[in-house]
Parts: sequence; structure tokens; C-alpha cells
Amino acid sequence: MDPTAVLDDVGADKAAFWGYSLGALTGYAVAVHAPGRLTRLVAGAFDPIGGFRSAIGPTLRHLGLPADVDPYQLVKQGAAADPAQAAVIVAGDLGAFRANYEAFSHEPGPHAELAACGVTMLMYAGTADPWHDPMRTFARRTGVGFFSVLDADHQGGWNRSADVLSGVLPFLAGDPDA
Repeated sequence: MDPTAVLDDVGADKAAFWGYSLGALTGYAVAVHAPGRLTRLVAGAFDPIGGFRSAIGPTLRHLGLPADVDPYQLVKQGAAADPAQAAVIVAGDLGAFRANYEAFSHEPGPHAELAACGVTMLMYAGTADPWHDPMRTFARRTGVGFFSVLDADHQGGWNRSADVLSGVLPFLAGDPDA
């Protein structure tokens, strides 16, 4: 999905964007490539410095797995646990999924371009999420707002909406165009 195409389709010049995990990466891409289309960006739990690859080592260690385990298989298993995603996997081209993962997992985050985009941002992550510290580091270096969801891992940062909303709603309310 192309968020700018959605804006065009609904006749909106710009909007606030809120994305979590890979949705945050999508928001980063809009901020970098079409910053004039965003009033604000809220990004949860995706490392803008190291990208996806920065979570691989910590996740393997957390699971008690050796560093040489193929993380693609873990990603595929996790996706297959959701019936809707499992249907996509079964219907798709497994070779293409693997190639996409290989390319995606080795790309760094868009930190330099994101820092220069001029979009007002707020970032957050759970303190037990492997992407917490890199996001906090990016926010400190660039003056971007950041808050932590205490004791939340990656899934917990998604599940604890009351904790997240209390940090995000005031940020969004601060923009009359959002």
C-alpha cells in the first residue's frame, strides 16, 4: 500500500501517520520521500538506525538460540501463526518471500535521511523491545520526541494501547492540521 496514493484517493493533501513495527518503517519512508504529505509521524518499535537487522541478535539470544540460526524461519513461523498471514504465505511465492527478507534484513535504517526530513515525529518502544535503545538514541541525537512503554516487549508495545495512547494523543493534539 502506498500511503500517498491513499491520500490522493481521499483528496487529502497531508495527514498524520502512525505506524508500528513495519508500519513505522512505512512512515519513515513517507517522511523521507514525501515529507510534505505528513503533518506528523508517530513511529513505534522500528529501529531507524540499524533497521530490521538490529533485532536479530537480541531476539535469538532472548530465545536461547545460537547466533547461526536462520532468523527467516522464525519470522516465517511467527507470520504463519496468524491465519490471515498464513494464507498469504501459502498462496505466495516462497522464493520471492525469502529474497525479500534477505534484502530487507541487511538494509540499515533510514536514520540520516529521516533526521533531515523536517517532519515532526514522536517515537516509542517497549523497554524490553530490542528496538527500544536504538530508537531512544536516534531521538536523543535528533531532538525527536520519545517515550518508553515500561516492561513491554515488541508485542507488548502493540497490546498496551492505554499506555501508548497517553503518550501519543497529546502529541497529535498539538498539531492543528493532524
